[in-house]
This record gives sequence, C-alpha cells and structure tokens, in this order.
Amino acid sequence: MKYAQIEWNNGTPYSPEFGDVYFSASSGIDETRYVFLRQNRLPQRWQQTQRFVIAETGFGTGLNFIVTLQAWLASAEPEASLHYISIEKHPVAPADMSRLSRQWPELESYYAELIRRCPPPLPGMHVLEFAGGRVRLYLIYDDIEHALEGFDIKVDAWYLDGFAPSRNPAMWSERVFELIGRYTAVGGSFATYTAAGAVRRGLTRAGFVVGKAQGYGSKRDMLSGFILEQRCYVVEQPWFSVPAFSYRRKHAAVIGAGLAGLANAWALVKRGWNITLLDTHAAIARGASGNPAGLLMPRLSQQQSLDSRFYLNAYVHTTHCLDELQALTGDKFWFNSGNVLVDRADRLRCICESHQFASDFIGYIDSAATKDITGIALNNDVLFFADAGWVDVKRLCETLQRACGDSLTYRQAQVADMRFDRDTWHIVDRVGHCVLSTECVVVANGASARELPALQWLPLESVRGQLTIAAQTETSRRLRCGISAGRYMTPACQGRHVVGASYRLNDQSRALSAGEQQENIDGINRLVPGLLDNPGEQTGRVAYRAVSTDRVPVAGCVPDLEAFESNYHDLHHGRTAKHYPAGAYLPGLYVSTAHGSRGLASCFIAAELIASMVCGEPMPVEKDVVDYLNPARFIIRRLRRKRV
Repeated sequence: MKYAQIEWNNGTPYSPEFGDVYFSASSGIDETRYVFLRQNRLPQRWQQTQRFVIAETGFGTGLNFIVTLQAWLASAEPEASLHYISIEKHPVAPADMSRLSRQWPELESYYAELIRRCPPPLPGMHVLEFAGGRVRLYLIYDDIEHALEGFDIKVDAWYLDGFAPSRNPAMWSERVFELIGRYTAVGGSFATYTAAGAVRRGLTRAGFVVGKAQGYGSKRDMLSGFILEQRCYVVEQPWFSVPAFSYRRKHAAVIGAGLAGLANAWALVKRGWNITLLDTHAAIARGASGNPAGLLMPRLSQQQSLDSRFYLNAYVHTTHCLDELQALTGDKFWFNSGNVLVDRADRLRCICESHQFASDFIGYIDSAATKDITGIALNNDVLFFADAGWVDVKRLCETLQRACGDSLTYRQAQVADMRFDRDTWHIVDRVGHCVLSTECVVVANGASARELPALQWLPLESVRGQLTIAAQTETSRRLRCGISAGRYMTPACQGRHVVGASYRLNDQSRALSAGEQQENIDGINRLVPGLLDNPGEQTGRVAYRAVSTDRVPVAGCVPDLEAFESNYHDLHHGRTAKHYPAGAYLPGLYVSTAHGSRGLASCFIAAELIASMVCGEPMPVEKDVVDYLNPARFIIRRLRRKRV
C-alpha cells in the first residue's frame, strides 16, 4: 500500500488521481462543522449517551476526525466514549498532514498527536487512542466495500466524505449504500456534502429517510437523513455471532498472571474496570512470561493471507502499547532497535512483492548491506523491521501490573473449576472452596485452560522452550538489533545475549538440556561461524508455551459446547446459514490463550478484542479476524467434517 499523491494549490490539498480537492478551499474546518457535525445534530446527541459511534467513508487528511475530536472533548461528558471508525484506501502521508496542520494553529496540537500515532500504510484496521482512551480512532486502510463487509457494529452517525461520485464512483455504489444501511443503528443518521440523485436514491433504497439541506459555501444543496427501523439481514456465519452481555458492575476475574492475563487486565482497567488477578504462583510472570527477553516480530507468509494481516496489525498495535507503557516507567524493558528476519532470498523477495511494504516499515536488505543495519555481516539477505525490537518480558509484566494500579488485586489460587449460577461465575479451588464470585471471567493461563471443565474441549498443546544466556564475544557485542533465523538472538545487554528457543511438544522436563543449549548456539553460529562460544557453563531457562492445533491464537467469548452441538449438528449436510440460529455463548466467560512463540505480537490485540466484547465496543480487528480467533472455530470444523 502506498501513500496518496497530493498536489497543493494555495494551501489546499488536491488529488490528481481523482481530480478533486480534499475539502473546501475557503474553510475546511467550517465545512466539517456545518456538513457533518451540524447536519448529524452533533454535539447535541452526545448529551444523551455514554457511547457514540461515528463511521466515515474517506479519512483523507484527518480533518473531520480532528474537528470532531475537538468538539467531543469540549462538549461530551467526561465518562462518555467516542468510537470513530474511518475507511481510507489511499492514506495521506504524515508529512502532508503536518504541512496541512500549520494552516490551523487551533488544531496543530491535535494533529501532532495524530501524526505521532499514525500507523504505516498497512492494509487492515489500526486502533489509536486519544484523550486517555475517551476517544478511539479505528483507521481501516482498505477498499470501501471490503471494509464495510467486515463491520460488526451499529453506527450512530455517518460522515459520507469520499471524493465526488463522478470522480470516485466506487465510494458511492449500491452495495456500499446497502452496507451503510445495514450497519446503522435505529435513529442513526448520515450527512454528506453531495446532493447527487444517485446518492439520494441509493440511500433511500438502503432504508434512510433522505432530505436536502442548504449546502456549504457556494454549494447549493447537500443530503442528510436517518433510519427509523432496522431491516432483517441474513448472517453468513451465525455461529460466530457473539451476543452482547451486560454487567451490573465493572469487575472481572482474570485467571493467569502472565503476559496474556496482564494485558487483559490492563485493557479492562483502562475502561474503568476493577480486576482480581488469579494465579497458582505467589507472584506474576512465573511461566514463559518470566523470560528475560523475547523478540517482537510478526508472522509473515509469502502471499497475503488472513494470518499475515492479523499478525502485522497486531504487531503495529503492540509497538504502540509498548511505547505507551515504557513512557510510564524509567525501568527499561522495551528496546526498539529493530530486528532482522533471515531466510532464503527468494522467500524474502516474495514476501515483499506480495505485501508491498513501505521501505521504512519493513525493508529488504541484501547481504552486502547487513553490516550497516545489524553491526555484523550476516552473509544472508534479510528483512529489516524498523519498528521492532526486543522486550524484557518479565519487566513488561511488572510494568503492566503497576499501570493497573489500585484497580488490580492479585490473589494466589489453585483454580480447578468455574460454576455458573444466577448470572454469576463462582470460581472454585482444588479443595472445593469458592475463591471468587463475579459476572465476568477471562481465562488466560496458557495450556492450563484445558484443565477447566468449560474448556476441556479446546485443542491445546504445551510446548517446552529452552533459552540460553550466552556471554558476548568480541564480534557479537557489535550486534545492534535482534536476529530471527529459526533461533533468535538479542543484542548484548550487560554482557549477555538471550538466544532461543527450542521447541519440544508435550515435553514436561524442567531440567536444562545440554543438547538444547548447543542447538541454540549452533542455530546462531550457522549465520556467522564462531559468533558465539560453545555453551559450556552458560545458563538458561525452561518455560512452556501454549499452542492450538491450528497454530492460531484463541481469543474471544467461550461457546456453549452443548448448545453448539445441538444447534449445528447437521452442518455437514451443507444447509445454508439462514437455517441456523445465532451462536450460543457462555455469558461473561472469555478466553485468551495459544499465543505460542508470537505472544508478544498477539497478546495485546487479543486483550483489546476481549475488552471490546465485554464493553460492547467496536472490535479492534475486522470481523473475519474476530472469527479467525474465535474459540468456536474448532467445534464448527468438527461438525462440518462429521460423517453419518
């Protein structure tokens, strides 16, 4: 994905591709306030709700968002939250936004924050927080129709702000209008600067009551309207439709005090919840999350895929989270010096050609130039991840615990069961005592999740991983960034590298293996012979990671196994979706596990996903990614394969 090409005409940005300006040459700010805020009756409607959802077709320069953000902070209640979803196929470069912001001193500070947080031009959804989480911007870099098909939220107000219908007809198609109508809440509205007849007719057919209003400036007319009733639509995969649950109070139990559990706690605490964190150990991060270091890297395939899209967007999200958390503490845990991926040159080129990464995001580096990037000559072509780095995972977990403050209570408990009665989960220990009762529970304790009766059906496996702590050598001390090449290696910190990790399925030995120590060192020395000394007395650490049988994380609401097997028992007959009811899920029970060796990349976005489900907010990823992570996928696959 490339940035939009912009030409400037007396300070007004113009798109040569579409032959149209981004906003009125007279006053873009006043145009936004008149067309979108006034015609959608904002901010008056904000006084009547604690949560409001705006969706925009065409993020452009971000002006509509900035003006709306400014108005929201000036008029909405402090406890209310704004969710602003915007779709853009041709993102505007931060440099162009910066040039634009200098025209409007009253918006410059808002633009500076947007530019600082702006994601790379990477397809998919990117979630950015403003004003301490009071405002969330969901930037979707995608084709308009594909993006709308990935919606799963009701919108309160639409800003229809693509280039003129005559210049960009794809933004104003019948399918786009249909999807806009489908995802509008009853009483929801739209506004648009255009008065084109095709737009009026299309929105009317989509269910809107459409009217004309005086246009802005020299424009004679514009359109606005609202929806009075919601039509019925067939859901393509009803088994993945998770119902909304409501809670009497904002308290949840999180089982598991590793990175997945603490990320979930933090995501809910930021939304005003109180958390009781339960774990078998006396302190946090005693499992794999206690490792001294891990590389933050996305998982990439040679072709664009749902898996690559998930991991790339999760990776970008994690870098923002790590930056935010590092700013809270002087205890250094996030070393964002970049990482390189070593692989066959043909595979690396295929990845780059398929994904079309911006070179300052993920760049191809040939072997002759690796020393300039890494500090040592690798004799291999690499991909360089400029925003990546390595993390002291244990210190990260400690920072998350501190970030939750008094909203987090830690309790040691041997959780054996969870019993649901009268809208409440009763968490029971191994001797039958009730440890805690609460309406909302998040299970995030790795492979141990399958020991709970409600989750015994989950196909989880435990993977033993051994790290080696290797002394730096004269050559290795020059390493400036992390290396991933089957094994990984961090730059030296206090004279030591972390090298890892072995991968042993269902191996329960906790003793350090001399053979695995040697395998770790050999895996790095294949890149640069003699880079590290033989293991000798070098130390290491053994920990266990949870993986699913399909090697994809498991994150979301827990399905009711008995109801699924009853409702969808005949899926293998190939009946269409309209014959089936919506999915039945256990109220208030969520799971985040199977993050495997990419947990640094996936844990934070999984936590945002679950927190959004709990709070009834828009999802931080597209609907197909939500379904991809849904625990119910295993049940549905089994029922589809069933033979009579």
